[in-house]
Amino acid sequence: MKRILALLMLTLLGSHPLLAIEERDISTFMQNNIDLATTILRDKKIQKPEKSEKLFAIFDSIFDYTLMAQLALGGKQWASLSASKQTEFTKLFEQKLKVSYMEKLDLYTDEKIVIKNLEKIKDARIHLTTHLMKNSEVYEIIYKFYKDKNNSWMIYDVDILGVSIIQTYRTQFADILAKEPFETLLEKLKQPDEPAPKK
Repeated sequence: MKRILALLMLTLLGSHPLLAIEERDISTFMQNNIDLATTILRDKKIQKPEKSEKLFAIFDSIFDYTLMAQLALGGKQWASLSASKQTEFTKLFEQKLKVSYMEKLDLYTDEKIVIKNLEKIKDARIHLTTHLMKNSEVYEIIYKFYKDKNNSWMIYDVDILGVSIIQTYRTQFADILAKEPFETLLEKLKQPDEPAPKK
């Protein structure tokens, strides 16, 4: 599960878009940029730091890190924070996501992600189902989009094999906050992840 999560985020981590992403463009936008990201990952001439920069440049435009941070923390806890603490938490949460998965660049080999289905759940909610394929193995990944105030479609969560990234973080954060103050959670977010195991 950790390997699949790492590979997923490596192809999708990546400045706000100059133009809003419309519903009819979601599938094409995602497939084109997934293909570009995997091309970057396969290029052995590009060093790891440069790969990270290129990947972030691709997909930062479509992830709403602020909403992801809010959902991961929980509405009640989020509302109790000052604006400055909300900003600090969001920045640390975004950084944690990026650092965690950029450290796992070496896990990528020749996996492929293809678009399978785009389903409108509600007027302002869309699920994009994709398959990550490795040899004969297929893993279902669902990207959850919502329409923001600028009428652009943004990702706010990803389900991998039926498990929500946001729900996973929410559980972790709730466990910490049940025993420790919010400042402790901030300090834990600043701590580096353990190195990925060598393959």
